[in-house]
Amino acid sequence: MTVGAGIGIVIAALAFFKGDLLASIFSDNPQDIARAFEYLRGFAPEAIITSILFSFMGYFNGHSRSTFVMIQGLAQSFLIRLPMSYIMSIQPNASLTNIGLAAPTATVFGITLCLLYYIHMTRADRKKSEK
Repeated sequence: MTVGAGIGIVIAALAFFKGDLLASIFSDNPQDIARAFEYLRGFAPEAIITSILFSFMGYFNGHSRSTFVMIQGLAQSFLIRLPMSYIMSIQPNASLTNIGLAAPTATVFGITLCLLYYIHMTRADRKKSEK
């Protein structure tokens, strides 16, 4: 998790401060580069926090809790990411930065679900071992 977050910090900093440079790898159109940079500013935190979420997902999959992993992934997408993207897109003065924030916001929601489930799971396991 620490290694992933460390790499994520570098990628997030690049995306946030030099997203135009990253976008220029894929396009030489100045408008496309500017819009991609605008989006990357909102999306940048995702590079850091994804390492936390994916570590949780690996942990739960390894403990035969893949149903929870599927449910939290669907909840992230349909309860947070898609509605937030839509709501941000219909705002007056909508910006790609705000739309890009939907991804890290959904990931924070997923991490919260994972933390709650981890607490529930460890308490349940502790109760089983006490019996």
